Amino acid sequence: MFDKYLGISSKGKKKAFILPVLYESTVSFRSGTKEGPLSVLRASYEMESWDEELKVDIAEVYSIEVLPFFDAIVEGPKPFLEELLRYMKRTFSHKDFVITLGGEHTISIGPISFYKEHWDDLVVIQMDAHADLRDSYQGSKYSHACVMRRIFDMNIPFVQIGIRSLCKEESQFIREHSGEINTIFVWDIKDPRSTAEDIRYWIGNRKVYLTFDVDVLDPSILPGTGTPEPGGLQYQWVQDFFKELLPYIELVGFDVCELSPIAGEVVSESTVVRIINRILTASVKQRGA
Repeated sequence: MFDKYLGISSKGKKKAFILPVLYESTVSFRSGTKEGPLSVLRASYEMESWDEELKVDIAEVYSIEVLPFFDAIVEGPKPFLEELLRYMKRTFSHKDFVITLGGEHTISIGPISFYKEHWDDLVVIQMDAHADLRDSYQGSKYSHACVMRRIFDMNIPFVQIGIRSLCKEESQFIREHSGEINTIFVWDIKDPRSTAEDIRYWIGNRKVYLTFDVDVLDPSILPGTGTPEPGGLQYQWVQDFFKELLPYIELVGFDVCELSPIAGEVVSESTVVRIINRILTASVKQRGA
């Protein structure tokens, strides 16, 4: 799918960039997230860009440029994130719509930092199985298990959707900071429309960045992830949720992370492509396409 955009004129179309970030440094269970971006791009070649339900073809709406892979430097997570932010500041303006493909969840700190420098009212939607609110994990403050704690440290409010795995300290942290953190545990989730309405009310008119950790989906649907958790969201719920949410908010960028491809299978990466497609098609109305 995404290869169809290369070389197509952007005249009359909305511009979007795909930034593949090959970063895997703090994984704590199954490895392979560094291969996630390439597997998504490969799977996209076999997927249709037409969304029959929404009657939108992203090939007719967006001009998408797939950028060269951003490979991690070896000094460690913090220097990597600093270099990623410098790269984004050199390459993009704050009005550019960037789709960042990870890589482990730590990569989200880069684009969120980039947009936060330009949008003081930025809020984040995190779709994830894990709270990712540890202050430090396995000796690193930049572990994939700490990514939302670092976002909190940046004074960015966020809503968490689909959480079903967290430690006692993270649970306490959520309760202590309920004004800045809105956590919707998977057992409390309503139907897609009601959930979207609640989140739209919470967001108001603020700018939105979406970070989508693929393990938010049930592993029976998407098994290719580093830390699978049973009891996740269903694919159709996610698609319907985006349909009810995205046309009514101002999405400035998003990332998809934590895909760990399984050799000989393509189900997980194909599902990710369909998720990205729906985010783009559902965003058409709010992006003025």
